[in-house]
Amino acid sequence: MKKGIIIFLSCIAVAVIAAVIVWYYTREKQPQGQEITNVHPTDGPGYFVAPMPQADTLIVGKWQCTANPQWYKVYYDDYDEEEKMFWGKEWDEKEDVYEEDLNYHGNGWFLWEKKGNMLHEYASMDNHIAPIFRAYKIRKSTVDSLVCNERDYKKIIFRFARVK
Repeated sequence: MKKGIIIFLSCIAVAVIAAVIVWYYTREKQPQGQEITNVHPTDGPGYFVAPMPQADTLIVGKWQCTANPQWYKVYYDDYDEEEKMFWGKEWDEKEDVYEEDLNYHGNGWFLWEKKGNMLHEYASMDNHIAPIFRAYKIRKSTVDSLVCNERDYKKIIFRFARVK
């Protein structure tokens, strides 16, 4: 009987020691001296960062009017989070205005967005608060060519070639 109890207690002791050894080697080791914090608490505020909208790659770039090679438009993929549109600029060297003459986000600059086959531009000015709106219907948009007309003047067609 004593021999049975000793064997039983020995088996339990071996099982406990084996369990402790398994636990010790399989536990997640934490670097010493560092505090573990919950980076996603369930009772804290949650934040969602919306992805930045992407500009149409067929529109983005520098364009030169084919009928007036001194008129340039540049459509950037520079997104204005406040206005929810992209920035662009234009100038006409025939009118003695050059790109370097434009004040940043002043005369010659505009905000733009593409809605379906419409290109909306909101021109900004140095001394004017309200933007000037223009809408163009896109007739053709390829890697090298942009053809559009003003929404209200369908017979006036603008053709632009991409400047490389």
